Amino acid sequence: MTDMTAGGETPELEFSAPSARTRRKVLEIGGWLMMAVLIFTGLTAIFGRGDFLIEASSQEFTDPIEQFNPFDGRYVQFSPASWAHLVTGLLIFCLGPLQFIRPIRKNYLNFHRWSGRVWLVAGGIAAFSGGFIGIFQPFMGVDGQGFNESMATTFFAFYTLFCMYKAYTSIRAKKIGAHREWMIRSWALMLAIATERVMLGILMVNSEIGIAVLFGTTFWMAGVTNIAASEIWINLTRTPGNGARHWKDLDAKAAT
Repeated sequence: MTDMTAGGETPELEFSAPSARTRRKVLEIGGWLMMAVLIFTGLTAIFGRGDFLIEASSQEFTDPIEQFNPFDGRYVQFSPASWAHLVTGLLIFCLGPLQFIRPIRKNYLNFHRWSGRVWLVAGGIAAFSGGFIGIFQPFMGVDGQGFNESMATTFFAFYTLFCMYKAYTSIRAKKIGAHREWMIRSWALMLAIATERVMLGILMVNSEIGIAVLFGTTFWMAGVTNIAASEIWINLTRTPGNGARHWKDLDAKAAT
């Protein structure tokens, strides 16, 4: 017997109602545009920090904090963790979008699987290295606002690792719907560092609050914002049943 909703419609018909299809189309376009902005922001930050580390390595100094400033100096002070974070971040931003391009998943499944594995490993290293810096030597120092930054970095690093673990175990159990949702959460959290840079820049330009206060605060703001956005998209595109069917298939079927 086919399940019916309270209004007498099947779950598939309710899911692919015209208004719901329109919302998904609009949010998909807006989401990809915002994703492009965040990827550009993230890559700009990665190459900027990498260029700084290369230049700093050619200089002679005894104390990087005194030579530069507390923010830049800690990149140099923990250069192995910084480089690990930057290199894996580059892989994350380059491979991340490819995981969500449907024609690649359908037509190049082996590439999707292997690039996904590389992406998960890179994400794990990035989360560990970022968490290491955030816990033991936050960019704003270990006192005052540095504690706020440390707590934000630690929380989101471990939550990212948890989401990636769930994404991996879900696909191993052939739970495609759950795998998709945990991958979306993982990607949203990884993009949060770029969201944080955007928020930080806007607030620094439009307020008199210094970076020492804003850095940790915008970490929390960016993480929560991206988590909320991912949950909205997940709930809007979760198909009836176990979520294994793609929302575009149901929408296309309803439109014919």
